[in-house]
Amino acid sequence: MNSPSLIYCVVRKKWVDRTPEEEIRQKLIKHLNIVCGAPLHLMVCEYPVQHLNQRADLVVHDRKGIPLVLAEFKAPSVKIDHKVIEQIRSYNAVILADYLLASNGSDTRFWRFNKTKSTYEPMEDIPSYEELLKLYRP
Repeated sequence: MNSPSLIYCVVRKKWVDRTPEEEIRQKLIKHLNIVCGAPLHLMVCEYPVQHLNQRADLVVHDRKGIPLVLAEFKAPSVKIDHKVIEQIRSYNAVILADYLLASNGSDTRFWRFNKTKSTYEPMEDIPSYEELLKLYRP
């Protein structure tokens, strides 16, 4: 089944069309899993965003099944600009994850939602899964 037009999604456990956006998604899934320690079984691709008729590219859940990280991936040719940031924020108004991640492969941004101030604060790096759990989850 290995084909140049397909790429294997380790979360969905199936071959999917190889698009620039999908390549970025798979690269970041591997980073979240291998480097950050986020379990694959707690990730969902194409997560439905209720009432918006949209799908978020990836949601990483905590161990209770609550959305922890909401991620949006773009092709390398798409800038992570105000429009992309507003898209992911509108999704998060429904999903309510503590963290947002946006990447086009060369520009990766990560934010933490400050519940006290109701603002998104940029973070320099993506913390480990365990650190993410500790920052807002007892």
